[in-house]
Amino acid sequence: MFRVATLRSIVFLSFIFSGIYTYAQPTLPEITGAMDKGVNVLSWVCQYDGIKSIAVQRSSDSVFNYATVGYVKDTKKGVQAFIDGHPAPGKNWYRLYIVFNSDLTWQSNRFKIEVDSAAIMNARVLPPNDSLQKLASSVKIEVKPATTTNPATNSGTPAPGTVVEAAPAAPRIVLEIPDAAADENGFAYVKSQYVFTNPFTGHVNVALPEYRRYQYSIDFYDKRNRKVLEVGRVTEPEMIIDKRNFQRKGIYKFELKQNRKVMETGYITIY
Repeated sequence: MFRVATLRSIVFLSFIFSGIYTYAQPTLPEITGAMDKGVNVLSWVCQYDGIKSIAVQRSSDSVFNYATVGYVKDTKKGVQAFIDGHPAPGKNWYRLYIVFNSDLTWQSNRFKIEVDSAAIMNARVLPPNDSLQKLASSVKIEVKPATTTNPATNSGTPAPGTVVEAAPAAPRIVLEIPDAAADENGFAYVKSQYVFTNPFTGHVNVALPEYRRYQYSIDFYDKRNRKVLEVGRVTEPEMIIDKRNFQRKGIYKFELKQNRKVMETGYITIY
């Protein structure tokens, strides 16, 4: 009993000291985050060795229904980050579930990022979660200088004889997503206005102009350029292709043909 109580005391004290750096550079078990270009980015500093895994969990209600959305790829000591490329509209509550090599488990603080549905609709096409985490190394944290505010005068200058602590400024997280068009090594792709993944359902939406005047067809290919799905004739102005037709997650290239001629080539993500 004494050894357990001592360990808990040590853990508790480490939480207190880590809180000193929470705003400037959050250390575990504290995390921070922000939305950037339609994706949610979480960031923190890991000051411990011997971590077996870090699972990122998300919920819409902050207390219950947390589900794992991915794992941190690099668990080495230092700055770590996770990118949620497909956040839900509304409130997204995040927490980390940390497992050490000794099987000791922790949970981080809960952090909320609220996402407007318009931001999701305007987000670019991104790779599946595992590939997206390769961008985590480009995450940067910019911290503004702390400010002092007198609660009595509500001004930047304290009244004489008044001691006011500096208010920590919230960090701004910057994620550098490449703006280049798709290529075999690219991460970001130009979204088609005709064939695209619905960010809310994950299914593929097809919306075609003048569908009665022209004959449309669509072919989908995997990363090895093998045809995985063929829609021989599109007879409706709007069509939904169930994501289960693709059998696995990933990026797929499509060719949209109008009267048997290629009208557009693009990419979709199945997640």
